[in-house]
Amino acid sequence: MSEKNKWQQYKEKYGTTPFDLLNPNTRSVDIEIKNKRLDICISCPELIQLTKTCKKCGCFMEIKTRLEASKCPIGKW
Repeated sequence: MSEKNKWQQYKEKYGTTPFDLLNPNTRSVDIEIKNKRLDICISCPELIQLTKTCKKCGCFMEIKTRLEASKCPIGKW
């Protein structure tokens, strides 16, 4: 059995990787779900408000909240 690379480990932990944004087959959620996720992030102390970047995973949450397979790194959504 081969060892998982860093991107495979990242994807298991967070559901998506930055490369999923470039993949035309990546599924998105509807706007209501995206907005609910983003509202949770905006109220979270782990969000850097200026850039809307998560301190835990480093993702830009305006984008990550749109991706169907993505996960909150601390399990809030």
